Amino acid sequence: MLWHIARESPSLRKWLVANPAASPAMLEYIGQVGGPGVGEALCILLDSLDGRADSAISL
Repeated sequence: MLWHIARESPSLRKWLVANPAASPAMLEYIGQVGGPGVGEALCILLDSLDGRADSAISL
C-alpha cells in the first residue's frame, strides 16, 4: 500500500517520509521523484536523525 501511494500520489509522498514503515529504498525513491513538501520532509527527517546521533555520541 505504501508503495502504491509513493508511485501514484505525489501530494502524499511527504507523509510517507514520516512513516516509520517506509523503507530506505522507498525514501530514496521519494527523494528522487519528489513531490510537494518532499524536500522539506526529508530535511526534517535527516535533521532528527542527526540529532539522535549527536545525543548518542555525547552519552
